[in-house]
Amino acid sequence: MEFDVPDMSCGGCANAITRAVTSVDPAAKLEVDVPVKIVRVTSTLAAGQLIEAIETAGFHPSLRA
Repeated sequence: MEFDVPDMSCGGCANAITRAVTSVDPAAKLEVDVPVKIVRVTSTLAAGQLIEAIETAGFHPSLRA
């Protein structure tokens, strides 16, 4: 799944998002592209659960079509 995270602006943001996602799915694999503001996640969780986790970290993600 790919998420647009328009308010992600630095490595600290990327680390916070990674921690948030792995806290709900320790087996998740993430690829974070800060300049493009995209997070790619491989997980068994539903997109909504991952969005909630990222929102808990203070960001506003949306699922890319």
